[in-house]
Amino acid sequence: MKVNTFIVGAPKAGTTSLHYYLSNHANVSMSTVKEPNFFSSTEVSSLYYDSKSVDNTKNYHSLYTENKKIMGEASVSYLFYENVPKRIHDYNEDAKVIIMLRDPLERALSHYLMDCRLGFCNLSLEDIISNKEKYPQFFQQFLELGLYNSQLERYLSVFGKDRVKIIFYSDFKTKTAQIMNEITDFLDVEKLDIDFTIQNPFLSPSSTLISYFYKFNWIRKSIKFLLSKKSLELVKRTVFLKKNKPVFSNELKFKIRAFYLADIEKLESLLEVDLSRWKKE
Repeated sequence: MKVNTFIVGAPKAGTTSLHYYLSNHANVSMSTVKEPNFFSSTEVSSLYYDSKSVDNTKNYHSLYTENKKIMGEASVSYLFYENVPKRIHDYNEDAKVIIMLRDPLERALSHYLMDCRLGFCNLSLEDIISNKEKYPQFFQQFLELGLYNSQLERYLSVFGKDRVKIIFYSDFKTKTAQIMNEITDFLDVEKLDIDFTIQNPFLSPSSTLISYFYKFNWIRKSIKFLLSKKSLELVKRTVFLKKNKPVFSNELKFKIRAFYLADIEKLESLLEVDLSRWKKE
């Protein structure tokens, strides 16, 4: 058995929803752990998320309960790190890769808000951008992960265009059924007939203490393991507040847009697509 389908990122671009949708397919077996980080275990071990990686093949394969036509996983760390495409190719040269891209400004803001919500970051985004040498990991996670061009070049170079499917988050969100049909065609399996509703309201911890404890990965996983789906939803409603997302200044968004402009233009040339929507407010 070998894993043959990899959703490699980008973070905050719909990979969790795609993993869930594919897990409902009769001919697809998705890993029981959404982000095993098997091919990026060395790199993610130094990050502040306290993520536990699967670091040997036996444990990696044990994440699959059934052997089906499509054996897939989704680890968003795979897109950014330089050596991962070759590692995946060395493991399975016939693998297929799905890359989900989101407007890099939107992605940066969403990633920052997530890490603040989880208690990993209590700095302003303005401070992080102005002091990237002081906060290199935050700058990497919020800003550099959105420099897509070189990341896609590596995958296209290693796997070729026929084995890489690129999905834009805006299309995935507004035309989910159509995009899922494209994905099942790409994977050569039957179309899915399920509810493709994406629901992901901005939630904020109701207290500083909850924010502190929620940042520990083992606590979040333990809660999910111990509670039923109904109980989990009750806990979420109790300890999290549904809020309007914080408003970022136009000056900050302009600065981030400028940071990405040259890379977006390179990506337009690489993919032969019009990404003018990513260049303006």
